[in-house]
Amino acid sequence: MMEEERRLRAEKLIREHMVAAMSAGLIPVPFADWATSTVVQLNLVRKLAELYETPFFSGIAKGLIASLVGATAVRGGASLVKLIPGVGWMIGGLTASVLAAATTYAVGKVFTEHFAKGGTLKDFSLEAARKSYERAFREGQKVSEELKKDTPTSDPYEQLRKLYELHQSGILSTEEYEVQKRKILERL
Repeated sequence: MMEEERRLRAEKLIREHMVAAMSAGLIPVPFADWATSTVVQLNLVRKLAELYETPFFSGIAKGLIASLVGATAVRGGASLVKLIPGVGWMIGGLTASVLAAATTYAVGKVFTEHFAKGGTLKDFSLEAARKSYERAFREGQKVSEELKKDTPTSDPYEQLRKLYELHQSGILSTEEYEVQKRKILERL
């Protein structure tokens, strides 16, 4: 496989996993978002290892990811905001969503760079990766903000408005509209 093709596939994997991590960040239960996005990141590293034909060791990868992402402790604070009654889950979810996507982006970039140079999980240097991770994390925040604009809204009021418009335009039947509306209202 050509190196350029491999790099493009890696980029695609990173984007796909960012979207999954972004969704995980919206889980309203504090710290469930963090655990779920860690699983997404572990899967990303596994797929990158396959792409670069390097052995994957789950235990080593988990430790490396935890060490890299642990530096982004602000994620815990975003998850805790979900405990605030009322809008806490929404504010915390949106913040955690962007942070989960940004950390996933950074993890993907760091491991892609390492594997592209012929590295493996066993010779991964955390010291060398930290600067790359911090740079990629800042870059990932910008990318995730852009991704957030391109993904369906998590604001239930906005979802209700769009659902109503679909019903009024005849795209959704009254029955379909009522079923979807009930699902959204149950989350409030």
